[in-house]
Amino acid sequence: MTIAAHHWPKVTRARAWAGRALAWWLGELAAAGADAARWLGAGERGAITLEAGERYWILRQRQRAIGQLDRHSHPDDVRRALEALIPAGSRPRTLIVAIPPERVLSRTVSFPAGARAELDRIVEFEIARHFPFPASRVFYRYRVIGRPGGTGASEIAVQIAAVPRDLIASIHDELAAFGLRASGVALIAGDDAEPLLLPSEALSGAGPAAPPAARPALVVAVAVLAVMAVAAWPLAQHFRLASLDRELATLKPEAEAVLQRRVQAQNAAERAAAVLRLKATRPPLVALVDTLSRELPDGSWLLSLSVSGNELVIDGLSPSAATIALALEHGGSFTKIEFRSPISREPNGLEHFRLGATIAEAKP
Repeated sequence: MTIAAHHWPKVTRARAWAGRALAWWLGELAAAGADAARWLGAGERGAITLEAGERYWILRQRQRAIGQLDRHSHPDDVRRALEALIPAGSRPRTLIVAIPPERVLSRTVSFPAGARAELDRIVEFEIARHFPFPASRVFYRYRVIGRPGGTGASEIAVQIAAVPRDLIASIHDELAAFGLRASGVALIAGDDAEPLLLPSEALSGAGPAAPPAARPALVVAVAVLAVMAVAAWPLAQHFRLASLDRELATLKPEAEAVLQRRVQAQNAAERAAAVLRLKATRPPLVALVDTLSRELPDGSWLLSLSVSGNELVIDGLSPSAATIALALEHGGSFTKIEFRSPISREPNGLEHFRLGATIAEAKP
């Protein structure tokens, strides 16, 4: 049992690594094979490209325009024009739908060079930032087009092209109404840009696509891609780890500096808050003396003044101690005014008093 306990984690990690490697390899192989099949099919004799503009559909065969359809015409007129261009008895096995630039949303975004190995994951999150649709509502493709401005080794420029899924579905529905089905969908991000072929998921609106006939060239291409995929897995992992290490080393000093500034700002805020709390709990003595000077009647004298929190005690002389209490009560700056000791009369004729009060809170 001890041997099994020591070796089980190693076996589990090895199996997990092998499982991830196999899943990645199969996914790369399937995607590459599907793309290769569609591109090889697009180049075969008789293949037709349909440029699906907003109003006009232009049909091309080997880059040569063979006709144009006005979608604003009556459906029967469109059907007759389409049958004249593509007779029902000679429908092409390969029909590539090309979405022209005016219907494609395209953005060029800059990323750190170290993010190149993670573009599949990063671009999916960038869709909502640069397009008015979330990634779940569009079909998109991207390609690296170089460095921003042609210089700088720390960033790469990535062109992202997207098209709403509803638009692709409507094109599939119109083709189905004419008895046609797309073999592939490509996005043209610019007048001189190479088309970006969408994944096979974009063909779901036209039903399951018929598998292309096996050809020697396709078999050789798939075999080469399989060998490249097997060799690319360890290299991709190595470069990915190396790029992550470099990125972490670059970000670490900046993160430490940001953390230090945050701690300093927090300490400064706490000190300022402590001062404000102290000032709020203790009224200013200058303002208090000014208030007493204005509210006490003439001829009155203060012998002592003490403040504890909001409690005020004054000791003084006045021709009339009762007048002192009434003046403070009518002034509104003090509440709970009461004498703390009996009033006595001094030889000079003035009354000696000791009076307590509560300082009223300032009104906002």
